[in-house]
Amino acid sequence: MAAGFELTPEELSRVDEISAMKRTATLVLCAAVAVFIGARILENSNGEPWGYIRATAEAAMVGGVADWFAVTALFRHPLGIPIPHTAILPNRKDQLGKTLGGFVQRAFLAPDLVAERLVEADVSARLSDWLAEEDNVTVVARQAGSVAATVARLIDDDEVSELLTSEILARVRSVDLSPLAGRVIETATEDGRHHQLLDAALNSMTDMMATQRPMLRNRFAQESPWWVPESIDEKVFDRIFAGLQTFVREIKTNQQHPVRRHVDERLAQLITQLRSDPAMAHKVADLRDEILGHPSIREWSQSIWVDLREQIIHSASEPDSMLQQRLAAAVRSFRNALVDDPVLQARVNAAVVDVARTLCDRYGDEIAGFVESTVQRWDGQETSTRVELLLGRDLQIIRINGSVVGGLVGLVIYTVGKLL
Repeated sequence: MAAGFELTPEELSRVDEISAMKRTATLVLCAAVAVFIGARILENSNGEPWGYIRATAEAAMVGGVADWFAVTALFRHPLGIPIPHTAILPNRKDQLGKTLGGFVQRAFLAPDLVAERLVEADVSARLSDWLAEEDNVTVVARQAGSVAATVARLIDDDEVSELLTSEILARVRSVDLSPLAGRVIETATEDGRHHQLLDAALNSMTDMMATQRPMLRNRFAQESPWWVPESIDEKVFDRIFAGLQTFVREIKTNQQHPVRRHVDERLAQLITQLRSDPAMAHKVADLRDEILGHPSIREWSQSIWVDLREQIIHSASEPDSMLQQRLAAAVRSFRNALVDDPVLQARVNAAVVDVARTLCDRYGDEIAGFVESTVQRWDGQETSTRVELLLGRDLQIIRINGSVVGGLVGLVIYTVGKLL
């Protein structure tokens, strides 16, 4: 069986088998011809019994030739003669594609039929059973991570960064920060917790004064008039420095120190202003807008998506990453809910049916058209050859059966004729 195109390994393996079946069917037909000729000769000289054999062989020839013609006419013109309605597959390939597309749409993509089969399938139960295997949970999590990474790679970084930046800045600008700041300060000052911050500042000041005393002394000397003796500068500096240390120490040790009370009063006043003073609210808003308008803030907000994208891509390929763990946990949570919640089961089944109906309604014609256009693009001879390789063995058996059945029918008809 010659072909002007490349056959698949499976098709090549069928060529010899089909050729052998063709030879067998032809030998059966030739045997019927030989028996007919011999029986016809013997019938003239030896009488009645050979008539039965002759009639059987004659009918076998008719059946064999008829089936040979029918089988051959599917793929080519018998004996190369362009008889009408032969070489059906090469000549009517386009009509076959249209018919096949319509058949697929009616038999496989009918919305009611698909919905009925999905209801019978109980998708939610099958899904929960499948997810009961931990390996399948891992597969779903990895596939979800892979999809997320693919989407992250395809998204335009500049567009997403700009969108994210605009959204973040818009959300922050929409918040009235003045009352919020007042509440934060009030929470921080509850139970005198702000005094801990003041103590930390005083401790830092004490340490700084101790370590920076030489530098302070030199600076004091530089600022002192030239005519003041150095000994006087030293005494004055020592007294000032000791006074500062004593002042800081008193604030640290005396919880009722006037400075602490002043801090309490100023914070209470600030909280009140932040909550109710329009002028203060305006100042906070101006400060917020000034901060948000700084280039470093925009750069930071734009870097959020870039960092997030890289994290998604990296985590998607790491089996033990936090992303994979969270995806797996989400799949397990969904599985457990699907097992225990009949309402969720019904929703999943209904959603699957609705989606299937929508897809069949919306894309049924397109799928049928795709089948039709695909068949139309096939080469007629190639299509004929491939179909023959697929069905050839069974078709040759039909030829053999045609001879056998034809012979039996011929024998019955001849016998009945004799009896009548």
